[in-house]
Amino acid sequence: MCLKLNLKKNKLFAAFSLIFILWITFLLVLGVLNRRVITFYDALALNDVSSNYVSELPLLRYLLEPFAITAFILEFEFTWLFSFLIFYPILRIAYLLLKKYGKIQSKKYSYLTYVASDVLNFAFKVFSLMLSVILVIILVGYLIQGFYFVSRYFMVPIQIGVHICYFLIAIKILYVLIKLFHPKMTLNLRKKLNKNEKRNKTKFSKTLGKIKTEIVYLFAIGFLLLGANIVLISTKFPTHQIKPIVPLADDEFLFDFHVHTIMSDGWLTPEERVLWYIEHGISGAVFSDHDNIRGAVIAKEFVEQHNLDFIVFIGEEWTNHENDIHMNYFGLEEEIVPLESYTIGGPKAMNASDLISYVKANGGYITVNHYNYEPNPKGGYGVPYTLVELDNWGVDGFEIINSGSYSGKYEQIGNYCLSNNLICMGGSDTHTNEDLNTFVKIQLADPTNLTINNIFETLKANTHEVIAIQFYPKVVDFPNDLNDLGFYILEDFINYFLNINIFQALSWIGWSMILYFIFVFGYRKMKIISLQKLKSKIY
Repeated sequence: MCLKLNLKKNKLFAAFSLIFILWITFLLVLGVLNRRVITFYDALALNDVSSNYVSELPLLRYLLEPFAITAFILEFEFTWLFSFLIFYPILRIAYLLLKKYGKIQSKKYSYLTYVASDVLNFAFKVFSLMLSVILVIILVGYLIQGFYFVSRYFMVPIQIGVHICYFLIAIKILYVLIKLFHPKMTLNLRKKLNKNEKRNKTKFSKTLGKIKTEIVYLFAIGFLLLGANIVLISTKFPTHQIKPIVPLADDEFLFDFHVHTIMSDGWLTPEERVLWYIEHGISGAVFSDHDNIRGAVIAKEFVEQHNLDFIVFIGEEWTNHENDIHMNYFGLEEEIVPLESYTIGGPKAMNASDLISYVKANGGYITVNHYNYEPNPKGGYGVPYTLVELDNWGVDGFEIINSGSYSGKYEQIGNYCLSNNLICMGGSDTHTNEDLNTFVKIQLADPTNLTINNIFETLKANTHEVIAIQFYPKVVDFPNDLNDLGFYILEDFINYFLNINIFQALSWIGWSMILYFIFVFGYRKMKIISLQKLKSKIY
């Protein structure tokens, strides 16, 4: 079926088509350049080891590339909400002014706005109700068990609630589309519209009604965007595969010593996290949820039940929010929380120094995560405790890579570790479904002894590799103030597109074409349908 349109009379279609053509051309140029270069950097040896490893994307990843990379870039910071709160009112006011001064006059478009309004109102009600339920659950848990409950259980109701909301909204949209396109069905929004008109008889009530409508639209769109962010980062997309150029010997292993699941503030289940690691080609990992070992226990049971070639080590990230210090302890299969999370009948609660002493006295190991390397008012570096204090208390080491970051403070921390015979640790600290950005390569004298004790005694020699993976160079680097407002998303997308290969480009082209044809189909439907019929369908 051919769509013949006068581009001068169909400016929206012409503008969208021009943008589409430019976008496809841009992607084709990037694809031809075929620039995907992944850097592997050993932060312990201060050496680029990219010649020793390769990052490969599986076929399924190429098919889902736009969705996967959008999820990876969005992450879980949600600071893009600041940008939304800045730009949405500007765009909304511009739209209302254009409509007021007759620049948007299409009657068909006006009728379609009734449909959009109906869906947005439904989304607002669904999300508002679900948010209330989630907050009540968390509040009741907090009143019963304090912060201990929040740190352990808040993620589960959020995950379930958001997915339920999107399921209901999907049903609503499907219902609307069926009624719009079915020849004998109508939406019949007249009752709702008339009801609103009766409520807003006076000028004052009309003004209040308009303000209420704008607030509903703002929150509904915000909820939808935030919900989409959550759904994306909690979906296990295919990952890149880390492959050593020279295959690992029997005594060589790739480990990650810091990761999270939905048992604290992660976005994948323990089972999904295990499969995520296996797809990456990682030998084993320490599951270290905040203030609990539930995720680690579940992951270990999953591996054993399915006889998977993967090693789960049980760990915990002891997390003191009041003093902003996080420490991973290993080798103890028990839960210990900071004093702020003490609850009657709960696990042991200790301060930092007591925790270190307890772990060491019971044959465990403990390292400090993403430490605050800042001048301490008492002298030295490290807040709230100096590096020297933590060293004297008995920590085994510090992270010199966290989430792929290894420069700045991590270089100084690494120098201290090397000068004081402390372990230079690396942890991805991954919370979402993103590609793994950090791992440790270790060679064991006795590869049959895969115990925490054997691994950490080997790590003490600092002969291992602590690898950070850089997925694209920072060609564009916005000021931190802009990134704090959510512009990091734009920065990351630009840098990503400047470092893609032909297959990634083709994936974006394919999905862009699908979106374009959906637009063309919908636009054509609206052009050929009569105004009277559309009115009868909707109104």
